[in-house]
Amino acid sequence: MGLIKKYSDKLFLKQWGIGFMKGSIADIIRNKKTKLSFEWMTLEDKTISHADPFIFKTDDGRVNILFESVSSYSLNGKISLMVCNDLLDPVLEKVVLDTNAHLSYPYVFKENGKIYVFPESAFSGTLYCYEFDPIKRSFINKKEIMQLPLLDSTILKYENKYWLFATMLGETFNSDLHIFYSDTLSGPYKAHEGNPVKKQLNGARPAGNFIEVDGAIYRPAQNCSNYYGESITINKITTLTTTRFEEEEYMIIESNKNDEFNYGIHTINAVDDIIIVDGQKGYFEPVRQLSRKLKNIFN
Repeated sequence: MGLIKKYSDKLFLKQWGIGFMKGSIADIIRNKKTKLSFEWMTLEDKTISHADPFIFKTDDGRVNILFESVSSYSLNGKISLMVCNDLLDPVLEKVVLDTNAHLSYPYVFKENGKIYVFPESAFSGTLYCYEFDPIKRSFINKKEIMQLPLLDSTILKYENKYWLFATMLGETFNSDLHIFYSDTLSGPYKAHEGNPVKKQLNGARPAGNFIEVDGAIYRPAQNCSNYYGESITINKITTLTTTRFEEEEYMIIESNKNDEFNYGIHTINAVDDIIIVDGQKGYFEPVRQLSRKLKNIFN
């Protein structure tokens, strides 16, 4: 990013929103379709962002979306739930988890008829798992998984093991990928012998659930080469054992410059024929941005 753009960019108030499209995620992977266009859910307040959407269906056929809801004036993100009808119009929206600390990336894992959610809570230093109650549409049965400041934990079941991919808080939070593995979903997890297994700004930090197509495993990851949330790199995993890990860049999904949210994209997930992402846009708000900066300095 050029120096002028780097500093002029700070004059814009950023907002993340949720977009969706109908289609096959497998076909997008097979055909390397990188230019995608989404319909964006309405956000009335430009200081509120909705990000990190994970989508799943419950037995009643309803589409459920778990996501981070956060204000531009606070880092204390909450995990919210949106229940949609067949047209993907919201019929229910509520906060399902608020710890008065930063929460994000509510990763969803379905197993044995149950739905488990692993929200990111890196600032607390601990990763927890919750079971999602589809009747009350709330979280129950909280369980501690690991005492590490993990970012965007994403789990793959492969070769009878559970493989947890994440980055960690610190100077390398966007670049150093770590893997942990366990015989059960709830752990205990062991660190991969090669950690960090990857060290680069493009394609390390997780960006959504794993995608299996024609026997191959693809891993969405964030491209933060120039700025956070720039685009999504889809990696193809070629080797995964307790001692080795290899993947190769397969394709990049960029924000559509003709879309409403066209500045960045950093999460992609799918269920059936629904593909969901988050996107970023900016409002030119120099006075507001300056006041925010001064508030952070003096508070």
